[in-house]
Amino acid sequence: MRLHGLLTTAALALLLAGCTDGPDRSGSPASRTPTPSPAAEKPVARLPVHAPYEPPEIERYRNGKRLAARIAQAATTYDAGATPTQVAREIPDGDARLAPTIEPLVERGSASTGKIAYVQLSGVTRSSLATMVITRQTLARAGARPRTVNRVIDVRLRRSSGPWSLERIGSVGGSPARRPSNLSPAAGRVLEHPRLTLTDSARWDIHRGDVDDRLLQALADAADQRRISVSVLRSGHPRNVWATSRSSAHATGYAADIYAVDGALVLRQRYPGSPAYRLATGLVAGQADQVGSPWPLPPGGRRAFSDAVHQDHIHLQQSPRG
Repeated sequence: MRLHGLLTTAALALLLAGCTDGPDRSGSPASRTPTPSPAAEKPVARLPVHAPYEPPEIERYRNGKRLAARIAQAATTYDAGATPTQVAREIPDGDARLAPTIEPLVERGSASTGKIAYVQLSGVTRSSLATMVITRQTLARAGARPRTVNRVIDVRLRRSSGPWSLERIGSVGGSPARRPSNLSPAAGRVLEHPRLTLTDSARWDIHRGDVDDRLLQALADAADQRRISVSVLRSGHPRNVWATSRSSAHATGYAADIYAVDGALVLRQRYPGSPAYRLATGLVAGQADQVGSPWPLPPGGRRAFSDAVHQDHIHLQQSPRG
């Protein structure tokens, strides 16, 4: 198989010595000799080759996020005729055992290219890093116009004392679901809100009816005030709170993660008075059941918390009444 040469040798020169998350070992599918695949029966439109994602310098876990991005990009970049097993073997630290997990990403008869929009944290310990990679996958097949899907890929890393390496891909952000005709008013309001940007993974959750209306109402109300970008609702997020046996509120459709406010990353707005800060304080004042953010907001405790994971997004939770 011949994958697009996305991860160039020049990109590897960007390794950040002395990062808090240790040395980089992001790998490069282009650094290995790809296995040729049979030519497609019909020509497929040439897809753009996207530069590897480079995390902002202010990221604490920059090396881990860089590797997670390389993994997601390799999983969504292949030539027509590639098989899931072939693609899995080109993933940094990957092998054929990944094939069943990434199979939904490998569309038979299509060529694909991946571009990373952002890498968000979902969990961290001394030896593990859970990330949610917002990935724009463009697919093309003979005789059809290319189409793009915005997925959230759950990439999990591990390490002992050295660099991060791939532990597993938890999920690829759910499966497509058509918009039903009987959406609730809250669901319709979120899906059509001009100030609310959703990944396709999040849209599919709403289409399936997997998201609580109270959460959807809170998101729409927040978008009335500011432009917000949601990475995940349910699909693409680990089922449990990281490194615990407790079920995450995301797994039951009661939580959303916001990674950008007014067009800027939450990561770049970690100062009091920023649009993201004002959004978080407004959510707490609006009686959200739980808000996680970069700031230790009052009243503190369970309702408003801050930790290492929530430095790059705002977690909004609305639980059912009763």
